[in-house]
Amino acid sequence: VVSTQSTGVAVMKDEDIPYEEEVLRNSYSVKSWLRYVEHKSRGPKIPLYTVYERALKELPCSYKIWYKYLCLLQKQTKHWSVEDPNILHVIDCYERALVFLHKMPRIWMDYCRFIVDLQLVTKARHTFDRALQSLPITQHCRIWPIYLEFIKRHNIKEQALRVYRRYLQLAPDDTEL
Repeated sequence: VVSTQSTGVAVMKDEDIPYEEEVLRNSYSVKSWLRYVEHKSRGPKIPLYTVYERALKELPCSYKIWYKYLCLLQKQTKHWSVEDPNILHVIDCYERALVFLHKMPRIWMDYCRFIVDLQLVTKARHTFDRALQSLPITQHCRIWPIYLEFIKRHNIKEQALRVYRRYLQLAPDDTEL
């Protein structure tokens, strides 16, 4: 569905009709939505985002759709500044994804790296803490290396001490790091 800014009316292109019919018939089929996304990926980004958002309304727990959407959004942000309002949209999308996929370490890892790359120190620290609280302890080994790298990069001694103490509770053999 393409929206024209001058009239505000949504216009469907002829080549979209088979995909629209398929997602109407099989609105809970991940394959149907992914085929539609693939079709839209050759055109402008706004209609593609719209299809992703529609798919996620129907299938909010679909890891495949969320992951592809978040990767696309993150790829778009490479050349944006931190003040760009679209960055807030990407952060919001990660937060929405985590409502449904809070046990998925890959989403947490990508989100933490994204926040770290934006140099949002406090938000990054809070995000790492939330990741460690949400994930089972068996998945913590995927978050800690990113968290420790982040702490090393920033010279906040008091915070680094707290984080390393927490880490050593999980991995006491790593005291020589």
